[in-house]
Amino acid sequence: LTLTHLVNFALQNNPSTKQAWNNARAAEAVKAQSESLLYPSATVTADLTREAAKQNIRAADYNDLRYGPGIDLTYLLLDFGGRAADIKQTTDLLLAANYQFNQSIQDLLFDVENAYYSFYSAKSSLDAAQADLETAKTDYDSADTRYRAQLASKLDVLQAKSNYEDSLFSLEGAKGQVKVAKAKLAQTIGIPADTEFDIADPTKPLPTGLSEDDVTKLINDAMDKRPDIAAQKAAVEASKAAIKSADSALYPSISAAGTAEMNQYRYYGDTNARNSDKSYSAYLSFDWDLFDGFNNLNKKREAEMTSEVERAKLIEAQLAASADVWTKYYNFKTAVSQYGFGVSLLETAQTSYELALESYNNGLKSMLDLTNAQSQLSDARSKLIQTKKDLFVSLADLAHATGSLYAGDITNEQNK
Repeated sequence: LTLTHLVNFALQNNPSTKQAWNNARAAEAVKAQSESLLYPSATVTADLTREAAKQNIRAADYNDLRYGPGIDLTYLLLDFGGRAADIKQTTDLLLAANYQFNQSIQDLLFDVENAYYSFYSAKSSLDAAQADLETAKTDYDSADTRYRAQLASKLDVLQAKSNYEDSLFSLEGAKGQVKVAKAKLAQTIGIPADTEFDIADPTKPLPTGLSEDDVTKLINDAMDKRPDIAAQKAAVEASKAAIKSADSALYPSISAAGTAEMNQYRYYGDTNARNSDKSYSAYLSFDWDLFDGFNNLNKKREAEMTSEVERAKLIEAQLAASADVWTKYYNFKTAVSQYGFGVSLLETAQTSYELALESYNNGLKSMLDLTNAQSQLSDARSKLIQTKKDLFVSLADLAHATGSLYAGDITNEQNK
């Protein structure tokens, strides 16, 4: 599976994006609820009443059945902007929920990249552990050969054997790390950990191109692109609308209403008669809470303070985003430099080991010199693998910090 395959799996299977999408759908339903106030409300009723009574005077007895439908209509004509503010608030909250959904996609893409490169790094570490084992085996064979030729002591053999067994120990640890990294990747793309799959190695060249002048542009891009910043801006706008909604409660509202009702009557007794009637009414309603213990006034104050909190959160988010991009940018620059040094370190350590082995076989170096060179070679292999992973992950992390979906969006053309 390539990284593209893994991303497709994750977008289809990972539950985090589904949760964010359903949250956005719920916000859409809340917005539709606020828009319902633009329309009249209609309530259909139906009554069925059976009455009977025996009086001292027979003429006063009654025994009848009444039934019939009715309808009540109510329409809010004026509320000094309350409905419009509620709709504006729920619309902005819907925008915030959609931006949060976008953020969940971006977070998932980064998680997939991170898990992919961790698995790739674990496999590379396993290859390095295999190479370390082969190197240690070569040292052990050389020591044993020289010992049999009476050119080396038993101590040389034991030291080489100890180094070989330590390589076996490290190899088993590397195998376990591969399994752990694979399970993490499986979890990220939304499949069971015991699913059989493997990944393709990265094919694009290692990214190295970003100049010192790019960091300011990246910070500015983050302010425009990051979904979490956009979501917080929408939350600020929603809080402003909440103030207007609370303010409208301080003023009167005017509603129009009407009712219609029809009743059928049936009288039991001597007459056994039937009758019916119809009634209609329409009216205007004027409502104004002149005094409510300052409840509505304090609701407005609460909305104003909440709006100030949301403004502060936006400033806080923007400052955090700026620091995030700055940090991730220099993490990437550090990873680029360390990768270059890691390549040179491995070349030097490889050459040093080969010379130490040749010198040992010729009796010019001790086993301690050889095992030290082998240890430096193993360390150089590990450092190169780690810096290569850091380089890939730091670029993905930088793309995530700037609000970009893909690392290629922030590198120059030759590194895409």
